[in-house]
Amino acid sequence: MTPQRADRLERTVQLTGGSTYTVSLPKEWAQGQQIEPGVAVALHPRGERLVVTSKETDDVRQVRMSAADHDADTLARAVGAAYVGGADEIVLAGLEETGQRRVATQAVRQFVGLEVLAEDEDGLTARTMLDSPELPPERAIDQMRRTTLEMHREAVAAVIAADGSHATRVDAEDDTVDRLFALVSREFQRSLVDAETPIRRGEGLSSFEYYAMARQLERVADHAEKVAGIAEELETAPDAEIAAELEAHAEAARSIVADALEGLLSAEPETELVAVIEAAESVLAEIEALDEQLYRSDVPEGYRLGVVLDSLVRTVEYGVNIAEAGLRAQYRAESWK
Repeated sequence: MTPQRADRLERTVQLTGGSTYTVSLPKEWAQGQQIEPGVAVALHPRGERLVVTSKETDDVRQVRMSAADHDADTLARAVGAAYVGGADEIVLAGLEETGQRRVATQAVRQFVGLEVLAEDEDGLTARTMLDSPELPPERAIDQMRRTTLEMHREAVAAVIAADGSHATRVDAEDDTVDRLFALVSREFQRSLVDAETPIRRGEGLSSFEYYAMARQLERVADHAEKVAGIAEELETAPDAEIAAELEAHAEAARSIVADALEGLLSAEPETELVAVIEAAESVLAEIEALDEQLYRSDVPEGYRLGVVLDSLVRTVEYGVNIAEAGLRAQYRAESWK
């Protein structure tokens, strides 16, 4: 028999008066949990569990920090950590210089729904103005998907054309993906500590599955940015044969990501997740063959094109990670039936 924790209590639900369910609590145990007569509690459905908490207050989760403790990079990271960690309000004090204030304002603007609420001579206060129902993770993931795959398409096209100017648009789009990833991360973090935040949404997916999808898309976007950087370094475009293979492999890599997302998000996916993983093995083999060809041949810009192929491999692998997350979600759902 599994030992019961000292602070855990199991009770049987009783029917009272024919229309009311009640649960009785031993007085000593209740007092140990700071529950007294008249105290209101809140009940939160959490998947297959029911969480009972003391009634939530309207207290704002506030984080205070001093700008004097940070340079420009670490200040932006500190604001991001507070935002993703679930802070409703971030107070930045010690903004004595114009440059510090500008950096702080830019750091705030990097995150979806975070706005400057008030400013004074000493600093500023930023507040989250966006509740998760206004931009649920389903919509955030969809926007990340469209932006990331378009970034990837443009970056590879820039390599094929050796057109660095065409690649510059990719950098700006990466910022959009990063902002959306921070939003999804914020909800996941809050679901771990806040009973009000749902841990399961949509087709039975958990906040973790949405976070896992967002994390892989953010990585794909990073590699699209890396590919765009290679386009800026190229002096000559690849020949027509290699360009055609690059384009075909890149399209196949994006399809792995898109099919994995469709298989995870759709109630009736057109492509089975196992088939996505099997298809990925074939795509990886074809990319490896082209990489071997570049290595053995005296191809102009062969090294840089090899870096592009490495990013295509990573893109496929991130798609496989999404598919595997979907399989885990499916197995979990089946085991709970």
